Amino acid sequence: MIKKCIYTVLWALGMFLLFLALLLTWIHHDIRKGREAAKDDSSPVIYPVRQSNFELFTEWDTFYPQFARDIEQAKEYVYIHFFSIGSGEASDQYFDLLKKKAKEGVQVYYSVDRAGSLKGNRAWFKKLEEAGVHVTYSNDPHFPHIWYTIQHRNHRRIAIMDGKVAYTGGMNVGEKYTKSSWHDYQLRMTGEGIQDFEKQFCHDWKINTGESPPLHTVRASAGVTPHYLKSYSSGYEVVNDLIQAFHSAKVDIIIATPYFIPDNEDFMDALKKAKKRGVEITIMWPKHSDGLMLTQAAYPFVKEALKNGMNVYQYEKGIFHGKLVLIDRKYPLIGTVNIDSRSLRLNDEMTLFMDDSPFTDRIINQVERDLDDSSKITLDYFKKLSTKDKILMKIAKCVDYYL
Repeated sequence: MIKKCIYTVLWALGMFLLFLALLLTWIHHDIRKGREAAKDDSSPVIYPVRQSNFELFTEWDTFYPQFARDIEQAKEYVYIHFFSIGSGEASDQYFDLLKKKAKEGVQVYYSVDRAGSLKGNRAWFKKLEEAGVHVTYSNDPHFPHIWYTIQHRNHRRIAIMDGKVAYTGGMNVGEKYTKSSWHDYQLRMTGEGIQDFEKQFCHDWKINTGESPPLHTVRASAGVTPHYLKSYSSGYEVVNDLIQAFHSAKVDIIIATPYFIPDNEDFMDALKKAKKRGVEITIMWPKHSDGLMLTQAAYPFVKEALKNGMNVYQYEKGIFHGKLVLIDRKYPLIGTVNIDSRSLRLNDEMTLFMDDSPFTDRIINQVERDLDDSSKITLDYFKKLSTKDKILMKIAKCVDYYL
């Protein structure tokens, strides 16, 4: 009787493991095939060179009051896409403001990524629609490549108010962003570049709904900082653009990222070649991550960077969530791209390529402060890893494509 029970348990376990293996194989195959099928429609969009003015926000307490004021002052339209929305008082206040503006007659269009909004309250969206807000989800899952479309996320952040002000960067809306430990890079823009943000927002909205919001003629005056916007679909060309930036470096490269998981040989090779040319390379990523195993997933790549003479710093003051590549302390690339498999292979992203300007000094000063709040690590760091971290690192290495 006992033997029969043991055989039954083992048989059931075997069937479960077989089912799991087949499921994972199907998921992996579907994602790769789905990405291949999307390639023809995934060419990046490069917008013209514009001149705009920028402000950099790093904390919720300074970002959100200005963001809310810009929404409050809108008279004609507010277009917003965030990757995710969380719960809590901050989200309630934000949605109340959107409803208020819609009731005042302002055209309010609000978009959020389907996967990124899973923690959101569905009742919020119903109330927004009842108040007159146009609401949609980005990138709904669909067949034939269901698993690919579940993973394919619109990771962009775009906000436009009356064609006068625009925002992008790493911030979303939710309680976790309000904490003092959250540190991000969020841009506020005025000037010519706003028209390209609006075009991208309308393009994305039409893909998701079949209809475009009104596209306004933006007649903003030129600002100080030359730049251009590039939007990416399914991660195509993100790596190539980063590699080209690394190849152009003559003095130094600074990478500030919440996740350092560049599972791409060409990416790491470009950094190694830059180092051999005498380019100083600094990588900053946080000691504490906002996601499961993301810190441990970075370890093999951090170790490789250290072995090749690169400087690596761990931000220790909280959770760092900014996205920046700075070339020769003159040319910032800043936007929504993380250095991870999702941004490099799966997500819809956007990056502002900036030329040298007084605003670059603002970015440099912020990065230097952030490096002061970080600790420089060496290969000895990995000799002190806990058993738990070593196990998580091995697990993460097997699944880092999806982290």
